[in-house]
Amino acid sequence: MSGLFGRLFGREEPAGIPGMLTGGSPVAVVPGADSGPDAELRRAMLQCLLDDCWLSELPYGDFVHREKRGRAGRPFAPADCSALMLSWFDAGLVELHQDVEPAEDGTEDDFDYDAADRPLIPPDTARALLAAPERWIDEEPGGWAVPIRTERGAATPADRWP
Repeated sequence: MSGLFGRLFGREEPAGIPGMLTGGSPVAVVPGADSGPDAELRRAMLQCLLDDCWLSELPYGDFVHREKRGRAGRPFAPADCSALMLSWFDAGLVELHQDVEPAEDGTEDDFDYDAADRPLIPPDTARALLAAPERWIDEEPGGWAVPIRTERGAATPADRWP
């Protein structure tokens, strides 16, 4: 096993886009996220962090596997996604980086980049954006922001996240 992916999912991370999954539905085995009333939301948001989802994708859940799970549309309330991401942000487990619409930077067909290399959104601005899910749309830069795990988040087991 290599890295956090191996510890979380019990298998090697596939080659390709960092954090992107190529098959199966490992979300169900994220430790510490499989019980309680918000278990499905927690699993999906943890998976979104691993998949470098844009904020506009969060309410849809795991954008890589949603078709396999029969999830079309918005399975999660944006306010619920916001509340969970804010709790993780406030705990220092996630931060936001500003991506751009793929057509704007020429990566339309090339998603082989690391979201952590995109500009970091200052904490006050990031918190305000996480608190405003109505801004998580493709027509605004906020929709293209990417929540990623901080070093602390990567080092903290998922079952210890708030």
